[in-house]
Amino acid sequence: MNEILTQPSELKSRYDLTGRGPIVVDGATGYLGSHLVAALAASGADIRCLVHKGSKSEDVQVLKNLGAKVFVGELTGDDEQASSAFKDARCAVHLIGSIAPKKGLSHDHLHVDMTNSFIEKSKAGGVDSALMVTALGTRADAPSTYHATKWLAEESLRKSGLNSIILRPSLLIGRQVGRRNSKLVDRLLKVIAEKKAVPLVNGGVNKLQPLFIGDMAMAAIASIDKLTNAKGDASGSNNPIELGGTEILPMRDLVKQLMSVLHVEKPIVSLPYPIAMAAASICQLIQDVPVLSCDQVKLSMRDNVCTDNRIEELLGSKPVPLSTALQVYASK
Repeated sequence: MNEILTQPSELKSRYDLTGRGPIVVDGATGYLGSHLVAALAASGADIRCLVHKGSKSEDVQVLKNLGAKVFVGELTGDDEQASSAFKDARCAVHLIGSIAPKKGLSHDHLHVDMTNSFIEKSKAGGVDSALMVTALGTRADAPSTYHATKWLAEESLRKSGLNSIILRPSLLIGRQVGRRNSKLVDRLLKVIAEKKAVPLVNGGVNKLQPLFIGDMAMAAIASIDKLTNAKGDASGSNNPIELGGTEILPMRDLVKQLMSVLHVEKPIVSLPYPIAMAAASICQLIQDVPVLSCDQVKLSMRDNVCTDNRIEELLGSKPVPLSTALQVYASK
């Protein structure tokens, strides 16, 4: 990948997954899900998408337009459509999760319970290979419940007996297909458009290593290729793979670059941690999907940078530069 592509038909892949058997993707209407399905389509894969019953029709239509077979059902519980999606699939991809769950949901349910159901349905369907995407910063003693429950999800997969690979990306940016962005980018775009100043927790000094969504999708394809090749060897499955972009920079610099492509100049103001946590607590209390969550505030106090970035190994080339990836947001 060396350029921004906006039409799914223009996507190209160096992998050929034709004849590998069905590949099922849960969380397929999400930001990463839609991009992964596009990359699978470019790789000639037989795609099955499991989408929940509340999915928006326009997001489901994106998957259908890409040639995927869509199964509408719930991953947890005894759901016939969900079970059918996994039946005799060659590989299953687990993407379900959220930094800011809807009211009534929890990280434990979204990450731990959903992963256990994913493993159960994979095994019941005869699936022997699995790819899971978590997040950079996932660890057992993480201060955020987001990362801590992602760790528990990883542990479940590691102990499942499935031939598996786990990917841990940094912040994902850009867009090639569909209408979705990451929650963080959506929030930043809204604040930049509507506010006189852009508030950042602790002044936005925390460092990030943003990765273009198209490169993330192709890294996943490389992993699926490894899981479904003739040898079926996914060595290193107990060692999650860290993925990041070409540039490490503070959050405030990322916001400045985003404002630049939007042709907007606004001041950045520092939001102290206690005030940010109070605001996030209110958002979680009164909003169905919180604009700002307590976990997002906690993550804003820490760097999110790879210690062993393996993106070039998976891509076979350098990832898209940050400046290029941000052009999708440019004002017309």
